[in-house]
Amino acid sequence: MNTERLDDKVTVITGGGSGMGAAMAKEFAKRGAKVAIYDLNEEKSEKVVGEIKAEGGEASFYKTDVTKKNQIEENTCKVIEKYGRINSWINSAGVSKMVPFLDSSEELWDLTMNVNLKAVFLCCQAAVREMLDEGGTIINISSLSGKKPSAWQTIYCASKFGVQGLSQSIAKEFADKGIRVNTICPGIVPTEMWEKLKYEYSKKRNLDPEEVLPYFEENIPMHKLVDLKNVTDAAVFLSTDSSSYLTGQSINLVGGELME
Repeated sequence: MNTERLDDKVTVITGGGSGMGAAMAKEFAKRGAKVAIYDLNEEKSEKVVGEIKAEGGEASFYKTDVTKKNQIEENTCKVIEKYGRINSWINSAGVSKMVPFLDSSEELWDLTMNVNLKAVFLCCQAAVREMLDEGGTIINISSLSGKKPSAWQTIYCASKFGVQGLSQSIAKEFADKGIRVNTICPGIVPTEMWEKLKYEYSKKRNLDPEEVLPYFEENIPMHKLVDLKNVTDAAVFLSTDSSSYLTGQSINLVGGELME
């Protein structure tokens, strides 16, 4: 069991109001980190902050559209004013929709690329600027779909393949500044997002929506989906000295579905 502490570390987490982002926010706070959540959903984010504080942790919420550079910069200044520094940054905000390629709209392309790729680019710029003097860690949440193509997810795959290239390029450029940039590439994580996606995937495979997640479990070598603890454990590992010589790398949380 990884018991490594994050005492007094300051961590920004985008998309921290729900799903993987919320799970990482709670885990990092439990380990002593001061957590700043960037999200658009005020109600969900404040609930996460409240849960963290109820457990004796430290967290704050900054309503942020992560596709807008000015909002990222303004809120990052507020984080610095409140906590003095940023030690780690996790880009977890994302969108996903399953649509046949020829039915995919320009609007869906723009939305997906803006949230899944442009926002990561803008947030990484903000993070790197704050880490140039003392170093730090950046984790970008990618996906199995950033490594392995999938029909009906052309745009999503393109965005997540982009996250891989972006992350590795930043990692190479700033390695000598003590800034480490890595990605986590999960398979199927049964979050709110997949509660919606299973209805879209059911059309692709001609399945009942309630058969979708069991279908995935059957076809994954380990026969189980990604647990949120798998994600939080990987994020803690990549944010601590346990991974001090890792940069530009990916952790594939896929239960054996992809081996490289």
